[in-house]
Amino acid sequence: MQLGLEAGANTMDLAHELGIRGVPIDGGALVAHGVAATLSPLRERGLTVCQIGAFAFNPLSEDRPAAQAAAEQLTEIIELAPKTGCRYVVIGPGNYHPSGFAHYDRRNYAPEAIDTLAEALAAMAALAEQHKVCLCIEPYLKGVVHSAEQFRRLHAAVRSDALRCNIDPTSLYDYHDVLDPQPLIRRTCEGLADHCGLVHIKEITVSEGFHVHMGLAPLREGNTDWSLLLELIAPHVPDDGWVILEHVLSPEQGREDYRIVMDAAGRAGVQLA
Repeated sequence: MQLGLEAGANTMDLAHELGIRGVPIDGGALVAHGVAATLSPLRERGLTVCQIGAFAFNPLSEDRPAAQAAAEQLTEIIELAPKTGCRYVVIGPGNYHPSGFAHYDRRNYAPEAIDTLAEALAAMAALAEQHKVCLCIEPYLKGVVHSAEQFRRLHAAVRSDALRCNIDPTSLYDYHDVLDPQPLIRRTCEGLADHCGLVHIKEITVSEGFHVHMGLAPLREGNTDWSLLLELIAPHVPDDGWVILEHVLSPEQGREDYRIVMDAAGRAGVQLA
């Protein structure tokens, strides 16, 4: 499997330092600046695109002008993706709240939410098929696609193999999962094995505060068994797929997280290049 890195403003320099080839690009920037200008700084460092983010796309948002603009932008992103050498375009999980990832809406958990999202995604999935692009859902605890089971319902409704789901178990953690992640990791990897998009690695932990406060943390601070995750999902990652170490907040954290991931891969018998 190929290894990618997302570390904010440090992404490209840190990836180059660590010998990691893949870095994500922003789909909005791709549309605004074009393929050549977007890829130029990557090519200068010998890097390649591992993911094209299109997180502004949220067809369930009640901010209809913003949702329409993001849909038009996603159409352009899908059409441009093959020219970048990366076929993985990542979108959010669907959220009636216009924040996308920051907040939630109770309607996200209603039984009909999947059907509504499927209807909104059908045309985009068909366009992705046409351009041989994978439209990858980023599952999230607060969104409509908040479990492997929910994605399978969505896939059955859309009926397109262009629609994939990222393997990102920590985005699904509740309090109990943070303490004992292994059951969720198994359910997620087994439930999404035949729909695997990208694999995302980041850690979520419980922090001090009343009642429950949870958020991002360096890998060493959490309980996730990364070796188990890599062992379970490796047979199902596409040949051109990526394992992406993400939400790295500093070069120091990135170096340590990289060592942890590579050690986990070694224990799992998995090669990350």
